Amino acid sequence: MCGIFGKVGQLEASEMEVATQMLCHRGPDGQLYESYDQVHLFHARLSIVDIAGGTQPMADEDLAIIFNGEIYNHQEIRDKFDLKCHTRSDTETIMRMYSRFGLDMLQYMDGMFAIALYDKGKKTLYLLRDRAGKKPLYYSKQGNSIYFASEQNLLQKIVKPTIKLSAIAEYLQTGMVYGEATPYEDIYELKPGHLVSIQVDSQELSDQKQWWSIEPYYQQTLQLSEQDALVELDARLKQAVKSRVESSDLEVGCFLSGGIDSGIITAMAAKVKPDLRTFTVKFGGQYDESAIAGAVSKHIGTDHHELSVSYDQLANDFEKIVTAYGEPFMDDSQIPSYYVAREAKKHLTVIINGDGGDELFGGYRRYVPFGNKLLHNAVVKNISGAVLPFLPTPTDKMSLYNYAYRLARLNSMQLYEQYLSSGTDMLYDQAKSFKVQPSGELRSRIEQNATKEMSALRQIMLTDFETILPNILLKKIDISSMQHSLEGRSPFLSKGILEFAPSLPDSLKIKGTTTKYLLRKLAAKYLPAGVEKLPKRGFEVPVIPLMENTLKPMLKDYLSSANALYRSVVDPKVIDALLQDKEGASMTRDRRARILFSVLAMEVWHQKLGKH
Repeated sequence: MCGIFGKVGQLEASEMEVATQMLCHRGPDGQLYESYDQVHLFHARLSIVDIAGGTQPMADEDLAIIFNGEIYNHQEIRDKFDLKCHTRSDTETIMRMYSRFGLDMLQYMDGMFAIALYDKGKKTLYLLRDRAGKKPLYYSKQGNSIYFASEQNLLQKIVKPTIKLSAIAEYLQTGMVYGEATPYEDIYELKPGHLVSIQVDSQELSDQKQWWSIEPYYQQTLQLSEQDALVELDARLKQAVKSRVESSDLEVGCFLSGGIDSGIITAMAAKVKPDLRTFTVKFGGQYDESAIAGAVSKHIGTDHHELSVSYDQLANDFEKIVTAYGEPFMDDSQIPSYYVAREAKKHLTVIINGDGGDELFGGYRRYVPFGNKLLHNAVVKNISGAVLPFLPTPTDKMSLYNYAYRLARLNSMQLYEQYLSSGTDMLYDQAKSFKVQPSGELRSRIEQNATKEMSALRQIMLTDFETILPNILLKKIDISSMQHSLEGRSPFLSKGILEFAPSLPDSLKIKGTTTKYLLRKLAAKYLPAGVEKLPKRGFEVPVIPLMENTLKPMLKDYLSSANALYRSVVDPKVIDALLQDKEGASMTRDRRARILFSVLAMEVWHQKLGKH
């Protein structure tokens, strides 16, 4: 895992200085660049595979490449196609595969990647991104020059773009900026499973082209018994874990929480690496699954470590944490993710996690009504709309009453608001208060997916894979880990799982009120008895005390500023009401705190990075 930067056009020395400075955390082991005609390629390396021979940029007489990520099956590809290589690097494997198959090589690759590949003969530069969007890639056309980089912060500093207010409105309404748009004019994100081409002589930049989609796998259903599905899942996941453990010259460890996803991954990894080191996080009594994780470790037999983390320095660290994203970022779990990565890096450089299991196998409680067809029922919808005004706002988000209350709320909403309420839960219900209209691309995608010939459960899981997964979860994992030069690997996002899980029958994902049904069956095989029945628990961020105590002075300082960005996008009375807690009768304290966190993150970004 590394950082990349490049330019098509005349390279300025100052631009290379900026790239070197701003990508060093992604690649502390070496920073190099080379020029090929008008193509300039820079690579900041975190050395993990073929430490001696994998230096980039890598080139021969026909091709030049810089690459961020890992191709886990590259040795298998070499053997299958009898590729003649001079190094052990997966970067060279990509070059040889392109020489053999062109861009069709992508269908064979299992991994996470952002690639810049220059075909010297065609005078064409290709930018390529992996299926799920594990590795980021942004680009910008400025006059006769085209830039690209692993991080928006780098491009923002070089091209100095203006803020796109419709994207800021989209963020405040939905919690993300979806698609190829970013919060800036003229900076674009290459979408997962997409590519662009650049004609070097003419500086012509193509539209984004999709080379892979998960949608066809949701449009088919595998005819498998539960037992056969379990056997197939076991085999595919074992292979994904094995390749991610073995594809490294450095030690590989595992994050082990109290959840079943990381438990299964760890159990499989321990079969490949018997002396596997595992790590569990304790957050000062507020987030503590160490007892469960310890029991799982003992059952599996790993070298287990507990990492103690506190929020004592958060007031000092907050601005550094949130500005690393280069855009407004609403997920408050970016805070524990930052501290977890910092502590893990003290022990190793490569860590395997269980990310992606919830999105692919139905791990969220909000999937239950979709899986049981409890929404879009006319009778239930009418009853929900009639009784909701008389129901008191719940105070405990984990209570059964809260679940029933949210179900009634969802049933009273239209499709777009329904999706946002069950997910990011931002200002979707304040449409009339917006001064600037959101871009609307996310709404279009949600409504388009709802017309597809598949179940309601598949529709929402497909939408989550295309939106929340790359734009929030995977972005958080990438930025929080790379702030500390830590590589995270996610077996659930392997090619084999991505092409299998969507086609499983819905009943193997949601069965009654049981989430992640098939994964729980698999967990029973590997984990201590009873662990497979535990409910999902993510990072439990104490967002209410953070907003009402720890970060309250900062919150007031940023949001009371006359230059606060939200004032240009939404009626300030909306945010003022939240600050004064006047929404209490219709909004939970938890939702209020999370919205304020999101607005604060945006204002810090705006003051520190966004404006010029």
